[in-house]
Order: sequence, then structure tokens, then C-alpha cells
Amino acid sequence: MSNTDAFVDLKGSVTAALAGQRLDQGVAELFKLSRRRTRRAIDEGGVYLNSKRCRTAGRKLCRDDKVRLVMLDGERLVPFSAEQLVWQQPPLFLIHKKSGQYAQEALHRSRGTLPDELARHLQLTATAAAELRPVHRLDRDTSGLMLFSASAALLQQLQAHWHDAVEKRYLAVVSPAPEWDDQRIRLPIERTRDTNGRYHVSPDGRACDSEAHVLERRDNRALIALIPHTGRSHQLRVHLSALGCPILGDSRYGGKSHPRLMLHAESLCIRPPALPETNQWKAPPEENWQW
Repeated sequence: MSNTDAFVDLKGSVTAALAGQRLDQGVAELFKLSRRRTRRAIDEGGVYLNSKRCRTAGRKLCRDDKVRLVMLDGERLVPFSAEQLVWQQPPLFLIHKKSGQYAQEALHRSRGTLPDELARHLQLTATAAAELRPVHRLDRDTSGLMLFSASAALLQQLQAHWHDAVEKRYLAVVSPAPEWDDQRIRLPIERTRDTNGRYHVSPDGRACDSEAHVLERRDNRALIALIPHTGRSHQLRVHLSALGCPILGDSRYGGKSHPRLMLHAESLCIRPPALPETNQWKAPPEENWQW
């Protein structure tokens, strides 16, 4: 398999012949895989036993257990580095996420994601590591500031006030450049994705609100500042695509080919009552931000 291959998603039930075997041995036999590949899938977090992720290779199987195996071979992960931790006030940790990093667990992996690697870097206790969650999310190929919490109570508090007490600003490079300089985009977006993983503008969708301002133009490209006033999945990507100026590198929504998705979460401001005092951060794009 290569990076262009689709996910492998296999499901099966434990037979009488497999009952009592170790998870790694039984999954290998059930799906005709090598023990080595099966162990790697278990370690990465792509094996589920009775609908729950299981990373214990020696777990004994029972007859009629439901097994699911999800994997993607050839995947190139972008590793976490210590300098990405730009601020911390435990249990809060602010990361400058790189394009290509998983902000949260994926169906086929928990190992190698930012919650996993950040917990290892911080040497969190098992309890704190289990509670480490992103307060808000960025798509895998989006870079920028991202806040994590290792406290379930604080996470709930932040998310309860997120809409009214938080301001975010993104940078995006689009092609072709829009004819407008400033735009307020209030196009509703469907709640669910299509079979290709895309969201679409729809009059029956959820209300969405984005603000866009052209900062610079180069040939037929433009650097745009974006302020989302709602937080729907893929909101900025869908809105710009719907206006005929998709983000460079956003092949899912019609963007032209580019080494990376040109979307970056540049600044984050959190005010009371989400936090006791106002905190504001700003981070420039990575070195690979070239247009």
C-alpha cells in the first residue's frame, strides 16, 4: 500500500477455532496477515475488540468476539517536537501544530497523534494522559495554534464559553484571487459529509458565519485573513470554495495542487469567563508556508 491507497477496514467474528488465542495471533489468522503487521496495527491503535480500541496484543479472545482492523500502510507522520509547545499553564498546553499532524485520535491510529506525543513529552501520569484532549480542533493539514487540556472539568468550562469568549484568526492563500477585498460569508453548511468526505453549502444546513479580508495579492493568488464566528467542521474551506476561491493545496474542495494546505491558525485570544484572565497568542506560519 502507498499514501494514495484507501483505508483498509476489515471486520470479523472470533470462531471457536480462534477462541483462547492472543489478540495478535487471532487477528493475524482471521484476516490473513503477518503477526508483525498485526502487532503494529495493535500498537498504532487500529484494532478494535467489541467496538473498543484494544492495544493489548496478549488479550485472550473469546468466541463470537467482534474484531475490527483499520490500517493505512505507507503513512508518513510528522513527529512532534519540543519547540512546538509554546505556552503551558498545567493542565492547559498550547501547541503550534504543524501541517500533517493529527490533532486527535484517528480511526486507524492513536499512537503518533498530538495527544499521544504531547503526553509522552510532558511525562503525564496515566490519569492526566487519559484526559488530555484538544479544546478545539484543526484539520490534519492545517497548521497553527491549538489548545489542549488535561482536565475534563476545565475542558468542559472552556468549551461552554468558547463561542462567546474566544477569538481566532486564520491566514489562507487562495487561488484564484477573489474580486472582493472584504467579505462576510453567511452560507449554511450541511451537517454531514458526502461519500468523498466533503461538506456542502445548503439552505437546509447549519448557520455559519465567516469574515474574510484580503491582505496581499500576488499574480492570481491572494493572502486572506479569516475570522470564523461559528465553528463548523471545514467551515473556512467550504466557504472559500463556495465563493470560487478555494484554498491553495485543498484538493478536497477544488484547490490547486500545492505542497501543503495553505491554511494557518495564526492567533488565539481567550477571555473571561472561559479563563480567569485574558490570554492572547500569535504564531507565524511554518517555514514551508510558501506561495
